[in-house]
Amino acid sequence: MAASRITKAVIAAAGSGTRFLPATKAIPKEMIPLIDRPIIQYLVEELAASGIEDVVFVSRWDKKVLEDHFDQHPTLEDSLAASGKERHLEEIRRPGELANVAYIRQRGPYGNGTPALNAAPLLGDQPFVYAFGDDLVSSEVPFTRQLIEQYRKTPGVILGAQEVPTSEVSNYGMIEVDDGMRVTKIVEKPAPAAVTSNLVGFGRYILPPEVPPTGKGGELWLMDAIEAYMHRGGAVYACPVRGGRWLTTGDPVNYLEALFHYGLARDDLKDDLARMIKRLAAGL
Repeated sequence: MAASRITKAVIAAAGSGTRFLPATKAIPKEMIPLIDRPIIQYLVEELAASGIEDVVFVSRWDKKVLEDHFDQHPTLEDSLAASGKERHLEEIRRPGELANVAYIRQRGPYGNGTPALNAAPLLGDQPFVYAFGDDLVSSEVPFTRQLIEQYRKTPGVILGAQEVPTSEVSNYGMIEVDDGMRVTKIVEKPAPAAVTSNLVGFGRYILPPEVPPTGKGGELWLMDAIEAYMHRGGAVYACPVRGGRWLTTGDPVNYLEALFHYGLARDDLKDDLARMIKRLAAGL
């Protein structure tokens, strides 16, 4: 399989965000802010920094605010320009300049593989990045670029991966690999006694066009499609995060960790935030 240039990405953003209710009654989970940017913008910035030019959001009817965030806002832009607030003007224009974006509504069977199936007609016969809207990676080299570099070396399915404490493996999909990082086994949420690896996958992939399955009722899970691809002889490789870490925002506790992580990484916030954390910790 010859490696192809990868310029397209699909973001799965049709979830309900039930773990963040009641906030997500009116605000999409992906639009919850991490400081002064919504979660989803961090992801799109990573994609753009990795050479992705076209992004397809697979969402649903009640997430129009997500679409608006990556659009122009002439009234606000005119107001900021008239007030001489150039920095703020640049910041609100930035989301719409990151990539070409398209939006489609999720349809079909339940499961995290459905968005890839929905987006397939827009992607052509090329490999693409597939990302969950609530998984972020903070790293020196944008993680999507790391995935693409891995794909160029070893064409096939590429799975974003990270080592976690053995006690946490049961919460995720466990991955076993050989010395060349080729995946030999995938076990979704293994029982603690069955854990044989502390390498787990998360919501970032490169998928060849032949991987997304056709929906035939029931539930449609991406790992099922990837395992079927392996059984047909397809190559699947893990790409552990280098020079950084995966940060999920899918639940309140992990969201708070991501919030503190990104706050402490900013020169304008880190000193005040560190003092606040120490003050709060002292009261425990």
